[in-house]
Amino acid sequence: MDIDKHQYSDLELLSETIGMITKAKDFQVTAEIIFNFIKKFIKFDMAVIYKINEKEHTLEIVSCLGTDTEKLRKRMPFRIGEGAVGLVAKNKKPILINDVLEFSEVKVRQYYNEDPIIRSFLAVPLVVGDKTIGILSVSSSKINQYDDYEVQVINIIASQAAVLLELNNNITETKKFSNKILDNVNSGIMVIDNMNRITIFNKSAEIITGYKIDELLGKDISVLKLKLENEENTWKFLKSQETFFEEPGYLVKKDNNILRIRFSTSFMYNDDNSIKSCICIFRDNTEIEKLQKQIFMADKLAALGRLTAGLVHEIRNPLLPIRNASEYLLSKYGDEENNIELSILLNIIREESNRLNRVIDQFVSMSKDSYYLIGSCCLDEIIDEVLTLLKFTINKNEIRLNLEYINRKIELPYNKDNLKQVFINLLLNAIDALKLKEDKDDRIIEIRIENKSNYAFIDIKDNGIGISEKDINLIFDPFYTTKEYGSGIGLSIVFNIIKKSGGDIFIDSNINKGTMVSLMLPIIQERKEHYGN
Repeated sequence: MDIDKHQYSDLELLSETIGMITKAKDFQVTAEIIFNFIKKFIKFDMAVIYKINEKEHTLEIVSCLGTDTEKLRKRMPFRIGEGAVGLVAKNKKPILINDVLEFSEVKVRQYYNEDPIIRSFLAVPLVVGDKTIGILSVSSSKINQYDDYEVQVINIIASQAAVLLELNNNITETKKFSNKILDNVNSGIMVIDNMNRITIFNKSAEIITGYKIDELLGKDISVLKLKLENEENTWKFLKSQETFFEEPGYLVKKDNNILRIRFSTSFMYNDDNSIKSCICIFRDNTEIEKLQKQIFMADKLAALGRLTAGLVHEIRNPLLPIRNASEYLLSKYGDEENNIELSILLNIIREESNRLNRVIDQFVSMSKDSYYLIGSCCLDEIIDEVLTLLKFTINKNEIRLNLEYINRKIELPYNKDNLKQVFINLLLNAIDALKLKEDKDDRIIEIRIENKSNYAFIDIKDNGIGISEKDINLIFDPFYTTKEYGSGIGLSIVFNIIKKSGGDIFIDSNINKGTMVSLMLPIIQERKEHYGN
């Protein structure tokens, strides 16, 4: 996903606002934080926060901006299921109307004498668990002011505010936790007593961890595999009474899957100031960290664009005389019978210079995921050309090459340059893995090619140093590399070329045993059926 500077700024504002909401002491303070966020985020004339009165089945005005709150409260009550905000309260889903006066399906109330006329309108529910506790509406006197992006961002604020508003209200009113409150909170909440035993474990905690409350209630907290990034022993804070706020860490679920989390704590004390219990709040932060990673990657791609502008110029300058020289030498010596080897080498220089020029074009557009997808080529020819190019490197490093064709003459719907780039990158990686292998007498690359079920299957296997389990999940990420002088773009380009042309790639590796890369590439007929070309 591409994230521009505007969206990056929105994310910062969103993160800042969520942090302020978590510190809010009451409903009104939270409402003011939300209104300040809306002021900075979008243009509007009026914003209103409603609270649901379940007993009366109505919506009560809590706070508003852009009109008189007391006058708004005295008007006809807003009922659940009636009008735009009532419909949002009933369906628990956001609503977006680009022009209220032209939209006949849902009625939005107008008060022309006192309020700004409403043309653009959006409303999102304040939801805790399965319960809607209120509505946030925003309106403008101009049409087409909002889109789905604004709805999504405001909905994030609403969901965060709803959890804390519900929690704060109930704590203020009852001064104690109840199972009903805890089960309506989206974040995982558990309470640990002064003997380090789990005494409360809410529904969201069950969902996040995969454990049922009966499996953990009364057990020592150490059974829950949670680790904070800056702590050697996460649970030592129970003795030191150290508090955390939104501390990053990870949690091992019951099914052994790992979640990235944010973890906060607070302590409750007895009259003698001894610890009574510790309240731990944690939430799944996996998706947010993915988004942050995408932002970081977008910054890297932007830097890459600036870098390539200079590199392309510097590389293309020497390429031109190389290409011209090869053309001249071919025209002068290419037809002489006693210079066959010279002619072959000059052809290689010319063709590879042209290919390098095309690779540069692709490198320039890499951040746009733009690749030359249209084309066709013979797999045998590609493999032979790549092995000819790498023959010297393979021999120099004393590598034994085993090439097995189960089927030949396999036609693929790939651009020839793209496919050569794929195999060059994969074979160079295999060679690098073998170069680090201590035993020079046992360096082997095996290539097996087979055609079945309208797909070509290519296995490239080496017995090199292998890839760790940690690294194998990241090797296709742009700029991720384990090599000292690697760029980290080779396998990323391979992945994009294969995937965008209808193929698939799998990697299986073991440390000190080797790696096998398996490609599944559609043949010409299969590609035509899927892509219509």
